[in-house]
Amino acid sequence: MSLDEDNLCPEDHAHWLFSIMYLGYNSMLEVGDTYLQSIGLRRPHFRVLYVLQRKPGATVREVLAFLDVTQQSISPIIKILIGNGFITQKEDLKDRRSRHLYLTKEGLAAWRGVIDVQREYLKQAYQKVGFENAKGYAHTAYAMMNEKNQRQLEVVWKDTTFFLDDYKP
Repeated sequence: MSLDEDNLCPEDHAHWLFSIMYLGYNSMLEVGDTYLQSIGLRRPHFRVLYVLQRKPGATVREVLAFLDVTQQSISPIIKILIGNGFITQKEDLKDRRSRHLYLTKEGLAAWRGVIDVQREYLKQAYQKVGFENAKGYAHTAYAMMNEKNQRQLEVVWKDTTFFLDDYKP
């Protein structure tokens, strides 16, 4: 089987890669899920914690924009997180209809717990493939995002990127 610029992504490779990406991503999420279960939370709770860690004081609207979910689906999640002391909310002094959300110490600890186990999982995968392949993975994943997903990324990351080749080994 030969590979050139015109045949850079053969069909059988693409189908195989879809499975690899899906199962690899799910495997990394599962280690986070195990941690979340130990503290009585689930993945939807973490998704909110993630946004608020990246953007303290985000409004519910900004959380909705990043997660691409409806108000109806996120309201019970936010209510649980507030009720269990993981986040707090403050009214906007200029617009009382708007609420700003913040992580509490407990919320930050929950976020950190998931990030630590997932980062270790990713680090182990990077060690298996080596530095050059790990660098390429981030660039490929970033290039795969459509404009809508790039806008979602900008909600919490603005124009900041952290490709491995930006770091000095």
